[in-house]
Amino acid sequence: MPPQPIDPQGLPVQNAVAVYLLELDQSTDHQTQQRYLPLLAAVELANWKKIRPLQRQWQYLQSRVLQRLVLGAYADADPRGLTFHRDTWGRPLLADQVALHFSLSHCASHVALAVGSDPVLGIDVETVVPVRGSFMHIARQFFHPDDMAQLLTLPDELRYGRFLEQWTLKEAYLKALGLGMHKPMADCCFERTPAGLIVANDRAPVPGRTAPTAFVAQRRMRGCQLALAYRHGRPVRFRYLTSDIALPWQDTG
Repeated sequence: MPPQPIDPQGLPVQNAVAVYLLELDQSTDHQTQQRYLPLLAAVELANWKKIRPLQRQWQYLQSRVLQRLVLGAYADADPRGLTFHRDTWGRPLLADQVALHFSLSHCASHVALAVGSDPVLGIDVETVVPVRGSFMHIARQFFHPDDMAQLLTLPDELRYGRFLEQWTLKEAYLKALGLGMHKPMADCCFERTPAGLIVANDRAPVPGRTAPTAFVAQRRMRGCQLALAYRHGRPVRFRYLTSDIALPWQDTG
């Protein structure tokens, strides 16, 4: 886990969004693992013990430690004492923190954590892997026929990138709605304007739910695709973390 301190003043979240992207340490260090485990709550520790293979177990541990360290810093609380619960739709919430919201995602190579003061917030990150034909099969399962038609109009070499962008945007959008996979992925799609702005089209809006109106979707350094969904008008700042370095990203919004 990054040795540098998390700085809530440097990346404020009041009417703003802070995104931390951690490049996972792929080598399991027993000594480091034993230092991380006491940070977990009993339910997290029980989940950790059940995860296989061991590489995924190590990824889970790093993601939960990052979540606790970052949220503890913003809540000005001991990371070990943070309590989480889920709403009726399964969305994770931080107990006793009505003005601090977050969204967590992890893949084989990275953990992404978005923090803000607004509940309309969702993030997704996926590892960019060598192109495999199976991604089109996945798209046919989860995408709307119109989305598939757009995908098929692209040259073969551009389809995988478009698929990853759409997939991560859909995941981030559904998380920001607070519904997750309770709402079909096929309901929403995204297009870029000539100016490069991302526009969402929800084919089945949910009454009473506030939809995100601003999006970031970029293939970031070190081989991952990241998407963020949030409410327009909130500046976004990124911090890239590895085990020994923090590289500031260009701010957006």
